[in-house]
Amino acid sequence: MDRDRIARLLEEIRGSLKVVEEIASYDLNKFLADVRNRYTLRLSIVEITEAATSIGLHILREYFNEGAEGYINVFRALLGHGVLSSDVGEGMIRLVRLRNLIIHRYWEVDDIRMYREVKEEGIKLIKRFIEEVERYVSRA
Repeated sequence: MDRDRIARLLEEIRGSLKVVEEIASYDLNKFLADVRNRYTLRLSIVEITEAATSIGLHILREYFNEGAEGYINVFRALLGHGVLSSDVGEGMIRLVRLRNLIIHRYWEVDDIRMYREVKEEGIKLIKRFIEEVERYVSRA
């Protein structure tokens, strides 16, 4: 297990999370007033998801000698192995779906909904993901 790699990826997540927290501290009108806020929030979500997926793949390879095809399957596998709690695993799957929407633009991104979800549950989800990964890695 490359604990330094996981620590670096967790720091990337924490850095992007700080940006998300700053943007989420704005009221909705301020958030919507500047397109840079919307794009910054989107990019931060993508960065968090990418780093979290990399952590998940590393854990799957090192601890379970397996991989996973596709972002969603990484978090399904982590759930299946008990690395993540049900709430966090399912939340990360929803985050991956949002990341896919942002990247591939399957349909128009609803910035107001994204802002509200990040503010209401997303920040807590990411913090819990960090805690659960740290707890798992420290026991292994």
